[in-house]
Formats: sequence, C-alpha cells, structure tokens
Amino acid sequence: MKIYLRDIKDRFPEFEIRNYDEDAYFVGFNHDSRTIRPDEIFIPILGDNFDGHDFIIQALNDGASMSICESSKAQKVPDASKPIILVDSVKEGLQKILNYATSFINVPIVGITGSAGKTTTRKMLTTILAGDGKVLSTEGNNINTVWGNAVLLSQYTDEKYVVLECGMDHAGEIAWHMNSVDPDLGILLNVGYVHAGNLGSIENVYEEKKNMADYLNKMGKPLILNIDDERLARIKNTYTAKLITFGKSNDAEYKILESNMDKKGLFISFEYMKKAYEFTLLNIFGEGLAYNAIAAIAAGHQLGLSIEECVSNILGFVPEKGRFERIELGKGNIIVSDAYNANPVSMDMSLKTFDQLYPQEEYYRIAVLGDMKELGEVSSQKHKELGELVKSLNFNEVYFLGEYFNDFNFGTEIKSIDQVVSVLNEKLQTVTQKVAILCKGSHSTGLYEIPEMIAKD
Repeated sequence: MKIYLRDIKDRFPEFEIRNYDEDAYFVGFNHDSRTIRPDEIFIPILGDNFDGHDFIIQALNDGASMSICESSKAQKVPDASKPIILVDSVKEGLQKILNYATSFINVPIVGITGSAGKTTTRKMLTTILAGDGKVLSTEGNNINTVWGNAVLLSQYTDEKYVVLECGMDHAGEIAWHMNSVDPDLGILLNVGYVHAGNLGSIENVYEEKKNMADYLNKMGKPLILNIDDERLARIKNTYTAKLITFGKSNDAEYKILESNMDKKGLFISFEYMKKAYEFTLLNIFGEGLAYNAIAAIAAGHQLGLSIEECVSNILGFVPEKGRFERIELGKGNIIVSDAYNANPVSMDMSLKTFDQLYPQEEYYRIAVLGDMKELGEVSSQKHKELGELVKSLNFNEVYFLGEYFNDFNFGTEIKSIDQVVSVLNEKLQTVTQKVAILCKGSHSTGLYEIPEMIAKD
C-alpha cells in the first residue's frame, strides 16, 4: 500500500498541509512513536493522560514520512521539516484517510462486533476462510480499535479476505469504525452489559452496536444478525439490505438445532435451507459458543464457500489462550483459565460449563473469581446475581478478588493474586481427591496470571 500525499490533497481539499511534497507518500499507519517504521504516517492518539502530538517530531525523526496533527495543536510542531496534515480532529482525519486507503483493498472486509464473543468468532471465521485463501487478521495481541485496525490494514499484501474485530468503549466508536474501514459484510453477535459504565445503559449499548447495522444498511451491504438477541431482533423490522439471521429461533436462516458438550468438546447441529448439518469442535467448551460457530459458518458461506467447506474447515479451530483453557496439573488435578475477560454472559457460561465438566461427585472444586468491569449502574446487581449463581453450584471453596466482594457476598475475599496462589498450592497438596480450579474475572483483575504460578506435579 503506497498512498501519495498529492492524492490526499486532491481527495481532501479541506486539509491544510504544511511542508507539502507531492512525491511524499506513506505505506502504513502507526500510532506508537516507539515502533515507527520507514515511510509510515504517524497518528497521534489523544488519551486521558497523554497527548500523541508531543511525539510527532520524534516519529518524523525516526522515519515517519508525514503526520496528522490537529490544527489547534500545530504550535507543538513548529520545526517539522516533513509534511504535516492539519485536521480539525485526529479521529476525523484518520477516518477519512483510512477510508481512502482501504478503497485500494479490493477483497472482502468483514467487521465483527458484539458485547461478547468477537475474538472467538473472528478466529473461527479466519479458520474457515484460511481453507480457501490467505486471510489478513490480527494474531497474538487482540486488536479491535480503529487505531489498531489502521495498522493492521497497512499490512495488507495479497490476502483474499480481511477479518476485523470492531470494539468500542465510548459512544460513537462503532460509527467511527464503520466509516473508517468500510466493511463489506458485518456480523452483529449480541448486546450485553459491557461498557455500560461509559454508555449509561444497556439500551445505549444497543444503540451503539446498532450503528453497524445502520451503516451497512445505508451502504446496501449484508449483515449477519443474531436473531435470538431480543434487542438485535428489532433490526429485522427496518433492515432493507440483505439480512442473514442465525440463532435457535424458527425464523433463523441458519438455525441452531442442538449444542451440547462433554469432556471431548462441543457438539453442534444446525439447519440451513431445510438441510441439517452436525459437527464436533474438539477441546472447545461452552454451549453458547454455538452462536459464534454458526455466525462464522454463515459468514464463510456468504463469502462463497459451501456449507460443507465451512463445516470441514472450522474443525481446525483452536481457541485463544485464556479462553476456558484447561491446564493439567498432574495427579488428575486441573485448572481452567478463563480470565481473559468477564461479563455477565461469559461468567454464566463459564461457571455452568465448569459445573458440567467437573461435577462435584468427582472433584474438589474451587472457584477463583474477580470483578466484572465496566457494567455501570448495574454493577452491584450483576455481582449480586453472580454470587447467587455461584452459591447454587455448590463449590467446595470460593474466593473473590475485587471491589465488588460485598455485592458478591459469598465465599472468601482475597486481596492479591499471591494470596490465592498460596492457598491453591496448599490445597493441591492436602486435598485427597482430584481438584478442579476455575479462574474467571475481568482482565484487569490479573487472574489470568494464576495458572503460571501454580505448582505442577
């Protein structure tokens, strides 16, 4: 990808450009001045405690060919010798330039959003599509911001498909995402109490996620929609472009017939055009993951693969680390790391899945749980409900780390990871029956660190 400044000037005459050079170009986006590569355009991020404009000169000195800069902050770069594109806001400038850059990517771009399951669905879809050609998608570090996806799209070479996660934590971000990356196909998974703290209510979360549908509908592009989500189901009444639905509802185009699991994995059956299909995902646990799998299959099918190819390819899916990851500790003991993140939906699925796989008749069961973050005004209520659920599952021991212990109101409060690791190591040495441990909480609680700190026989 080589984008010339002269084309930016012609396409966006509203931009003022200092140190204009018609032969200047950029080959990629970067928002981290510490990792600048030659001929990238620097995008200064504005954070709560930092201002990327302070690093524009450093980025240009380290190889960036040009930079965006808000007009109101031009005084920060008086000595810049390379092109500076002055914009009213960094977000608007990035949106316009990124949208222009992606117009040169002439393969399908898929955008995925939802309150839970974006990463799992993305990886399932990339696994399906990889059987048909190269896929550009994030690997390793999870990327779901406009900033991150701008960098990812810079890496496009000759891939046949592009699959992006579109996350948000503030109002307007999904619309910004849509206008920036201009997806050809969208997947809308669900609406839940995630980021409700920033948006004010779950209804506001719905309105934010709905921006994907609004954009795609306006552009006449297809949307894959979870018809079982009571809020998302409203979209069906107003969507005039191509709408593809999935779920357990009789109205679903891709209808989930059955999902159940054992210690081998997750069995799923579904129906499409009155024909039934079934498959088993080995070492994948959580009946709710059937929604992610069928959404991915629907997307693969819409992109031209046969249903049979989609089903065959998804069998190669391997979950991300920390997503109900089972780690053997020796002597029949096991710890399940499911602490990549947590919200009411994922907590419910994780606990019930653990309860099914490791019954109290066979295991001494310990739950180590932590706060569910960014739930806003329902935080207290949702932690109370979590406490009641955990109480009903009859764990032998329950530990909780975080500020919502009083709402959770069950088990033993812990103050640090080290404290609970010490307790767990002792239990593994003294409990005579097989021990099964579940670690589940939002990423910021640090519970994902526990498995690496547990003694293994």
